[in-house]
Amino acid sequence: MESIVFFGKGGIGKSTIASNVTALLASGGSKVLHIGCDPKMDSALTLMRGRIKPFSENPSSSGRSNLRDSIFPSAIKGVYCVEAGGPHPGVGCAGAGIGAMLDEMKADDILAKDGYDAAVFDVLGDVVCGGFAAPLRRGFSKKVVIVTSEEILSLYAANRLITMVNNYARNGIYLAGLAVNARSKEGAAFAAAFAAAANTRVLGVILFDPVVARAEKEKRPAALAYPKSDFAVRTARLCAAVKAASAPATPPRALSDSEFFAFAEGVKPVKAQGAPQAARPPQAPGKPAPRDGRPLLSVFESGGFKVAGMEDGQIMCDWASSAGARRIVIAPEASAREGMLRFSDWTSCFHPSAGQIPGGLYEELRAAVSRLAQFRFGEMLAAFTGTKDFYGGLVSSSRAEHEDKASSGTPKRPHIAFGQWQRFIFPRGMVRAAIPPGSMMVEHGDMECRFSGCDGGNMGMFTDFDRPSSSYTRGPLLPRETRQIVNTEFSSRDAVMGDDEKILASLYSAAEKTGPGGLVEFYVGCSAMLLAGDVSSYAQKVERETDAKVVLENYNSFSEYAPAKVAVRIAHMAGKLSRGSRRKTHDVHLVDDGMAGEKLAGLLICAGLSVARPGKDFYAAARSARLQVLSGPDTVLGPAFDKASMKWLLPPSPYGFAGTDAWLAAIAGALGRKKIKTGPAPALVKEAAVLWRRSRKYAVGFVLEAEDIKFMGGETALTMAPVLPVLGEAGFRVRLFIKGEGLSKTAAAGFSKLKAAVPGCALSVKFFNTMDELAVLLRTDSALKLVYSDIRMDPRVVAAGKNSFSAALLEPGYLGAVETWRRLLELCEWDFNEKYLSTI
Repeated sequence: MESIVFFGKGGIGKSTIASNVTALLASGGSKVLHIGCDPKMDSALTLMRGRIKPFSENPSSSGRSNLRDSIFPSAIKGVYCVEAGGPHPGVGCAGAGIGAMLDEMKADDILAKDGYDAAVFDVLGDVVCGGFAAPLRRGFSKKVVIVTSEEILSLYAANRLITMVNNYARNGIYLAGLAVNARSKEGAAFAAAFAAAANTRVLGVILFDPVVARAEKEKRPAALAYPKSDFAVRTARLCAAVKAASAPATPPRALSDSEFFAFAEGVKPVKAQGAPQAARPPQAPGKPAPRDGRPLLSVFESGGFKVAGMEDGQIMCDWASSAGARRIVIAPEASAREGMLRFSDWTSCFHPSAGQIPGGLYEELRAAVSRLAQFRFGEMLAAFTGTKDFYGGLVSSSRAEHEDKASSGTPKRPHIAFGQWQRFIFPRGMVRAAIPPGSMMVEHGDMECRFSGCDGGNMGMFTDFDRPSSSYTRGPLLPRETRQIVNTEFSSRDAVMGDDEKILASLYSAAEKTGPGGLVEFYVGCSAMLLAGDVSSYAQKVERETDAKVVLENYNSFSEYAPAKVAVRIAHMAGKLSRGSRRKTHDVHLVDDGMAGEKLAGLLICAGLSVARPGKDFYAAARSARLQVLSGPDTVLGPAFDKASMKWLLPPSPYGFAGTDAWLAAIAGALGRKKIKTGPAPALVKEAAVLWRRSRKYAVGFVLEAEDIKFMGGETALTMAPVLPVLGEAGFRVRLFIKGEGLSKTAAAGFSKLKAAVPGCALSVKFFNTMDELAVLLRTDSALKLVYSDIRMDPRVVAAGKNSFSAALLEPGYLGAVETWRRLLELCEWDFNEKYLSTI
């Protein structure tokens, strides 16, 4: 099937030429779909003799595609037209609307199923965003025609469009050539000179002809209305040339700005010494060059490259050039800029630290780097990050997968190896910022971005939480994180038609829920950040009218630390805490303890302390207590209590018998109570002893790097649970599987410190260098039953016939300690993985 995309600067005659080509293709017996991808919706005016209802104004119903309802037959035999449409001028994003239309076209396979012989895409070509490149990105067409005139700005736009086409060359996209719409033959010659400079061709020249304006007034394609006119003859030649065009032997080369303006001034373009443009080597689009059989590292070394490290996801190399060592960068193709060399799916250039580069060194670098074109960026990344990120290298779930490698010897899924998996141990370092009770966190973005449901879901801004909803939803109702966090359900329709009303409605609703003096944090998500309306002015409007404080943030970083955000939260909380009665009627207020709050409150009551029960008014409960007890480090809560002159405490975590004793003792000490009732009930002590005797025969493993030994005696950053002390108290033996040949002096000191911190824990260390070695160690240790991983059913652990566990199994308090040990023992004695799933 013939599929052509016409691009061109606005007002250059692109729609006129595209619609006439459509008419001529149909006159030759083809069934043609003419697709207008311009928010002006003027592409099909002459083909349809008027405006047609665009796709954007034809909403779907009952989950059925509405695209076929937006395709209209023309009076011209064989011509069918659809306009993508767009938002009202000044709002929304037309590019998103084009993408939505093409998604439906692809999903329904309309071009093939409806028997079209050709498709003509008429696309706005000022290259303002990737949305207008959707026909290329979605794979609808390989052939691009750029419409231009002899005018400088038109040629400048054409030059930019050449860059765009080259960006998609990996998808098989190619520039068929230029269609020149000129006022005179001299102007056409000037445009032809530009085509030669850019290494492309002129497919046809259309000269000024008054019949075009006459035909447009009649709402007819000029090529059919006046078939003997100069315009019709020239357009027919252009149509034939477009149909016959194939991919050029060498790709076009966009001129740099300096080259382009030199050309415009009549200076013959020359290759810039300081910033050459690299033509992509002639090869199958998106594929690396043929391999020469040598391993990747060998090719690197023979080319004089030595990997120096990673920087922002890019590979830094020191290259031994004829002019001495120079640092270069190898980066993903998405990072490509003017003057960078492009190969396979990556790009390369000199690092800024390389200093001034002699002109000839660029060609030398091109020749050297071209040897690496046989490899993809992911392969290079995987080969080098193994030594840079220990945890990233632990990606193989079994020996079978580890042996299932690409020809270069790298893992099958190297992208997983670079920071995509969580670590086995979560060290301290997560900085938390509590959300003030009573405030509202409004996320203006895609629901699916947070995996929190869809249209009308549990996190929907306008969902009625007081009664069950029977309304239809387009996705699962996943658990709500907190009632304070809601989503505006930003949709593709908002992106296309504008979201101003939704922003205002969301802000007003959130301000009403927080009440006068409340705090609303409005988070603009990724999609909305690019496409949303004037959020700032709406926030100011709502602040003035409701007396609520509205803070704007980017992304859904509700609980992450940011100095300005934390300062606002502290001031808000301190103000709320300082207002109202301060009469102390309780000993303790448990802050942010979530589901464990009731269990911990029971412990305190059994110890003879009174607890302020959480209710609708957090601040009243806090003011009634002598001591605020935190569940973990926080950058908001402590400072807010300090500012409100309220006493607070962060005690040890209440896990295990010893941990619970320490938690109660710390709270009692802060209250000045010298004696309180602590310790588990005799029945629990007896049950724990039975469990302890069973646990002694089992070992639990941790896979880590030597430098992380120092974290093992503490608490994981996610749950603040001291895992190792709890295991030691239960009687389990603990194995530390450490990467390397042995412990450094610092690591050995850390290990000694760890043993002293958990004296009741039987600790041992085993070393490994490769994933295969680790797998053997795990599999052959008969006493080892559990391996710590925050990844549920971690395939790396399962493949060794073991069970994974995490701090999520731990429960607080005395009863919780016994329940935790019972859970761990059940996992130890569950040998399903060892019998049926082990692949080693």
